This record gives sequence, C-alpha cells and structure tokens, in this order.
Amino acid sequence: MRSLSEPVRPGRRWSGALAAALTVLLAAGCATMPDSGDPEAVAPPQGAGADQGIQVRVLPFPPRDGLNPAEVLQNFLDASIADEANYKTAKQYLTGDALTSWQPDSGAVVLKSTAQQKPPVDDDSTATDQVVLTISSHQIGQLDAQHTYRATDQQYTGTFTLVNTAKDAKDTKDPKEAAARAEWRISQLPTGLVLDQVSFRNAYQQVDRYYFTKDDPQAPGPDQDPVLVPDPIYLRRRVDPDSAAARALAEGPSQWLAPAVHSAFDDSVHPADTVTSDDPHNPKLRLDGVDCVVSERQCRQIAAQLYFTLVSVNGPTAIESVTVTGRRGSASMNSTQAKNSSYQPGNLAGTGLAYVRDADNGQLARLPLGDSPGQSNPVPGVLGAAKLPPALQPSGGKVNGQYAVRRDDKAAAVVSEDGKSLYVAGLDDTAKSLGAPLATSRAPRPDQGLSSPSWDGYDDLFVVDRDPAAPQVLMLRNQAKVTVPVAGLADGQTVDGLRVSSDGTRVALLLSDGGGHTLAIGLVQRGGTPTQPTAEITAVRQVSPPQLADVTSVSWADPDTLLVLGKEADSVMQLHYLSTDGSTAIDTNGLQAVDGMSVVAASESRSDPVLADAKDTDHTVYRLFGTVQPQWKVAAKDGGQPAYAG
Repeated sequence: MRSLSEPVRPGRRWSGALAAALTVLLAAGCATMPDSGDPEAVAPPQGAGADQGIQVRVLPFPPRDGLNPAEVLQNFLDASIADEANYKTAKQYLTGDALTSWQPDSGAVVLKSTAQQKPPVDDDSTATDQVVLTISSHQIGQLDAQHTYRATDQQYTGTFTLVNTAKDAKDTKDPKEAAARAEWRISQLPTGLVLDQVSFRNAYQQVDRYYFTKDDPQAPGPDQDPVLVPDPIYLRRRVDPDSAAARALAEGPSQWLAPAVHSAFDDSVHPADTVTSDDPHNPKLRLDGVDCVVSERQCRQIAAQLYFTLVSVNGPTAIESVTVTGRRGSASMNSTQAKNSSYQPGNLAGTGLAYVRDADNGQLARLPLGDSPGQSNPVPGVLGAAKLPPALQPSGGKVNGQYAVRRDDKAAAVVSEDGKSLYVAGLDDTAKSLGAPLATSRAPRPDQGLSSPSWDGYDDLFVVDRDPAAPQVLMLRNQAKVTVPVAGLADGQTVDGLRVSSDGTRVALLLSDGGGHTLAIGLVQRGGTPTQPTAEITAVRQVSPPQLADVTSVSWADPDTLLVLGKEADSVMQLHYLSTDGSTAIDTNGLQAVDGMSVVAASESRSDPVLADAKDTDHTVYRLFGTVQPQWKVAAKDGGQPAYAG
C-alpha cells in the first residue's frame, strides 16, 4: 500500500532526522552498517519543491458532445481534483439538481481505485436516456469538512446516475449520429469528493494548524505558558493553500483535538478570507472584531498560530514573518522570534541528551554526544552507581526494568527488575538512595508488571501496570498517584505500553488483545484540582494500518509524528514513520531494522539522530546517519534501552 502523504512533506517545518532517512529509503530500499567512514548527520529535504517528483498538474476538460457515460464520469472525477478554486469545470458535468446536492467541500472518500464497474445496461444513448454507473472499491481514508483525515478499512460503493440532456438526440434513428449528439450529464452522485489514493496524494498536501494547550486545572498558582499543538489537516496543494490554511485555522481545531486545546481566534475575531502580501515571504492577515492595542496578547498569540501554520504549508525558509492587523494596531512574529518563543511546537521536548542502561550492572548512563563510538558516562546519583540497590540489579546480563528520564534531565523514573515497583531518583550527587516506590504492581511475573514510564513536559509521569488481574494506567503528579481510565478500548484490549507527547495532550498507546500489538493514539484530558488531580485518556483511535501485524516499540519523532518499530505479517522488523492522524501508511520500502532490534528512540527536538538497540552479544546501541543511503553506526557497546528524555 502506498503512502497517502509524502514521506516528508515540503511544508513540514518540524520534520527531523528520521523523516529524511525514511524518505531516502523510498529509493534506496535498505540501510547498511559500515565499519568505517565518517558519519554524516541526516538533514531532511526542505522547501516547496521537495516533493516535485510526485506532483502532477491535472488540466480539466470541459464536457463535449459524443462522450459516453463512462467517459463523462471519468472526466468529472478528474476535473473535481483539478487546480480550480470553485470546481468550475467539474460543475459543468452536473445537472441543475446535482449542482444543488453536490458539496465538494464537505469532505472526500479516498479509495484504492475509482475504476468503474460495468453498468447493468448498455450505455448506448439509443438504448436508454439514463445510466447508473457504480464505483466499488476498498476505502482507505476519509476527509471531513474540517479537513481532518481519518484512516478507514472498509468497502465503499458509490453510484452515479447520468442522463442524456441532448434535445435532438432522439431526432435521428442512426445510432452513430445519436451517440455523436449525446450530452450525458450527472444527475445524482455522492455528496462529497470521490478519489483514489494517487489522486489524493497529488491534489492534497498535509499541513499542521496549531492551537494552544489548555489551562491546566491542576497547576498550582499561575498557569504555565501554553505551547502550540499540531492539528494535521489536508488542503488542496495548489489552490491558494496559505489562505485555505488561515481559514481552517480560524475555524478551530478538529473535533478530536478540541477538548485539549484552545485558540486565540475566539468568536469575536473575523479574519479576512485571504492572506495578502506584497512579499510572499511576509504574509499578512486582516482581522475584524479585534483591537490589537487593547488585546495585544491575543493578537500576538494569533500571529504565533498563523506563523507556524504557514511555515507548515510553505517550509521553514519560505516564511520570514507573519503580521496580523486588527481594527487598531498589529502584531507580528518573525523567524527569530519563533525560534525563541515559548509557544514553539515541541518546546517542552527536552535537551536532546540520550541515555542507555548498562547491560551488566544496570547503571543509567548518558550516551556520548559525538558521532563516533564512545564510552557511555554513568549519571550522577544512585541510578549511576557502580552497584545499584538490589531492586535494580539485573541478572543474567539482561536489564528488564524500563526507565524514563524527566525532560529537564534532572530526575529519572525506573522500574524494578521484578516489575513490581516504580522509583524516581534525582540525577545529581545528592541522590544517595531510591527511597520508597511511588507505584507498585501485584503482577505475578516481571513481564506482566509495570512498564513504559513516560514524562510529559510538565513533569507528569505516566506508567502502565500490566497486571492481568487489574490492568491500569497511572499518572504521578507531585505527591498524587492517579488512576487514568482509558476510554474506547475494544473488548479484550489492554494497554501494554505508552509514550506521552511533550505537550501532554496526546499519548501513543501499544495495545494488546492477546496476540500482537497495534498502535493507537489517545487524548489526555486533565481535571480536578492541584491537591486532587484527575486524568482520563479518551478518543482512542488506531494509528497503525491494518497490514502492520505487530508493533514492538514506538517513540515521538516530531510533535505530530510517531516512529514505529514493527512488522507486517510474515515479514521482518522495519521502522515506519506514521502521522498522528493515521494518514501515513506503510510503504513497501521501509527502513530495515538491525537483527534483534527491539527498542527504537527518537526525539521531538527534530535534529537528534534515531537510536536503536540490538540484542547481540556486545549489546550494541546504534545511531542512524546518512542522507543518500542511511546507515546504522555504532554509538556504544554494552548498553540497552536507548532513550531520549521523556
């Protein structure tokens, strides 16, 4: 199955090293592990022309006499994805009634194929003045009126009724002449667009619109500064995408993300219909209903939302600044301000330091920062001690207990080797002992106990208790331990692992139903008070496509992107790059994993290389390097469970 969206989208500002690696592999098809040669950091292709190889302009043909119904329908389908703002040519294929009912902006169904089935009757105009044509195919996705994509896995059948509107077609008994005079038009059709996956990929581009994290009801005192959260959408790529993105941004977030975010575009703000500028690098947007002198902060936040949204459309080098103008005054954000803004997407991701645990003694250590293999350095404090407390000491040369470093690199959570206890300790010389466990499990076996500790950027710690008798997700916030219900799981499904986004709004979930693992994403909703916090994971939806039979490891590779280690049925482990909306499906040329690889790690900081382990006798940890043919390079030996903070 081909990817629905470019492996690296040209407007994606925040794509990281992984994105480039997987993009190149679409051509290269594999990764290598050389023993020599200088490593080269991966840099993603950027700019508006980065995906020129897949773009094809569709020139619509208006109707002409003599086309048979099948040709008319095909021309209509082609015209509906042409680069016309108002679907002018496509509408010429419709009757008056059909013009009223057809709403192309209401959404789209994305099919594997739009090949027509043979009509039940001959489409010769001498035989009938009405023909019903059917398109039946596997539906792989759906776009709603908010431009939000949802992956689907179902059969679709759409019918199109065509009528012969030629007034003089019946005046001749000659079939050939009648066919030449025929004017077939569509009188009934599905409400929205119908297109195949190739046309969808060519006509639409995925971009992010951005919204702020909501105020935290659990925060003591003044709330922390919000950060921008991406909301992926699809826009027609060559029909004024800047203005379309601004309109979509002002409309508000998708129904799925809305409970966790808010927008500075409130009901009083009415933006102009188009983005204008004498200089395309410095777009401007007029706002009615807001005074940027009185409401300065609101206008600055609108400018921030618009800046990062338009950067997503055009690429990081194409936008120098964005200006919004109100009834009085204006607000701007330029590229320098954006880099230093606390609103910046992924701003809470962490420092980019990487960690491993020593395979022999369980020490927590930092990976060397250089590109060449080096010795890992034990962290300060009890977790880096030469002899760990008994609860953390591995046996048989294998570390079982999982860990997570807090995003400020000042503390870490670690699970005991028996899977029963979760400890948090500082990463400094004052941390002499573990103290009491903050969470415990009654699971009978280590592989059924606690797993996947994960920190968001606000110091909330999540962990999974896989106890078959009482599976649950826990959140630890300050001194409180909160049970986190997970809504929307299918019967028999349990959470086996998780990774929370740095902005704390979303969580990637490894779900088990007794067989393999699938990947889903849920929304984290917080409530309660600082002394009695509550949390719930809602709106769980599948992210991994059906053909991905088992997912072993997942990591956030970007604020809207997940790096997944998994395999298709009867295949080998590969790395895959999945959008949080489920629109990026498996490509046959994924990145092949190293034999024995079981853990993969990326960083939302975007510029950090991908890390992975391998269960070989040397306990090798690898980094991914290269731009032409990505290569796994040895980062360290005698390590395991590589991870970035979070």
